[in-house]
Amino acid sequence: MVGHTGKQRKKDAILSITVVFLCLIMLVFEFSVIRFSRNDRKNEWISVIFSQTAGMIAVVLIMYRFGLKLFKKLQNWLYLLPCLLIAVDNFPFYSYFQGNMRFVDRSLSSVLLFAGYCLVIGMFEECVFRGLIFSILAGYFSKDKAGLIKTFVISSVLFGLAHIFNVFGGNVGGTLLQVGYTTLTGGLFAFALIKTKNVLCCGIIHAVYNFCGLLLSEQGLGGGIVFDLGTGIIMAVISVCVAVFVFYSLYTYKEDELTVLYSRLGIKIPEKQENEAKNNV
Repeated sequence: MVGHTGKQRKKDAILSITVVFLCLIMLVFEFSVIRFSRNDRKNEWISVIFSQTAGMIAVVLIMYRFGLKLFKKLQNWLYLLPCLLIAVDNFPFYSYFQGNMRFVDRSLSSVLLFAGYCLVIGMFEECVFRGLIFSILAGYFSKDKAGLIKTFVISSVLFGLAHIFNVFGGNVGGTLLQVGYTTLTGGLFAFALIKTKNVLCCGIIHAVYNFCGLLLSEQGLGGGIVFDLGTGIIMAVISVCVAVFVFYSLYTYKEDELTVLYSRLGIKIPEKQENEAKNNV
């Protein structure tokens, strides 16, 4: 037993050192300017790819240490379709076909680099919010549907509030709007986790959402009017329909699904509740 404890402590020490090292790498790329390309956009994408990749690996190691099993085979993959619909709908179709937005860079290398940029951001943020934070909240609240709903709501609100720091960029109104819609998208990503029990799905949906929404922005490969009335109406209609579907799915969420989800979150549920779930299968 002593030998086993000693080995575990050694593993924990190595893991801690690795996580600290990865976090330092992340900070270096976040707060220093390293030139990879003469193109400012590409240079930012590359820096973020290195930074977020280091952070993502660090978070995955922490998830592994605490027994989270959110990389196992996904379940209920059809529930990803409404999530994917919202992600794709984040592309400003109306504005683009009206000629209000345009590509300024159509090269394959730029598209792939930008896709990688969106992917690592999506994966990192989902491992943090739908991996660690969601699991912590789920462990804190009651291990039933009511506790799951609380976890769903609070984790989504925290995801939205995490964007409040963008207010230091000077655009207060834009930041408050961002906090609002990222809270809603946080709920969408949380729903993807609740149904599929796989955080990679959340990361992919998040990446597609960012890719479609930022592709024609100045942060991506385009320029022009980022948002117009037609685009807003289309997004609003689809979002309301998907929101109704999400809330109905949560309302009808089954106990056996809850048991599987909590086991993958590394959370022990009461034995009585677990037996009832098994009897309902």
